Amino acid sequence: MELKEKGPRRRSQQLDEFDRHILAILEEDARRPTAEIARAVGLSGPTTAERIARMRDIGLIQAFTIRLDPGKLGLAISAIIEFEPHDNSDAKAMAAVVGHPAVRSCFKVTGPAMLILIVHAVDGAELHNVLLEFARHGSTKTAVILTSELADMPFFADRPEVIPALLKRSTSNAKVSALR
Repeated sequence: MELKEKGPRRRSQQLDEFDRHILAILEEDARRPTAEIARAVGLSGPTTAERIARMRDIGLIQAFTIRLDPGKLGLAISAIIEFEPHDNSDAKAMAAVVGHPAVRSCFKVTGPAMLILIVHAVDGAELHNVLLEFARHGSTKTAVILTSELADMPFFADRPEVIPALLKRSTSNAKVSALR
């Protein structure tokens, strides 16, 4: 029995400088029109569209999406939660934690915790309630996220020039907090 692929088959090759430049532009703004990207990289529109389609077909580009600001949605508190279930084989408990509406990301990891969760809550009281719900299924270790300016660093686009200033600011803020 022969397996057939869905859709047109395109070559998958190593990334060249044109591909890297296209990806850098898309990382900065995935809504940029193909014609504009083509002008920026020095290729024709159809060639640029073909390259983008090839990178989608091979799974390099997984989605064109938007990123929402949790704070502007009224979710002022974000936290990283390490979750270790009471019983690693309790599928219902794991589903209850991973399926909780406050959970935005979930990573299955090695180490003492089985899951690393990113959660967003309206305030500290709501985060507290989420942690109480999770505690029914296992133990948690929580770190509140102070800033997320460095989240989702690009692979190809330039890294933010503000990195040293952000890190210095967070270090000096920690020193001030320690003095209080």
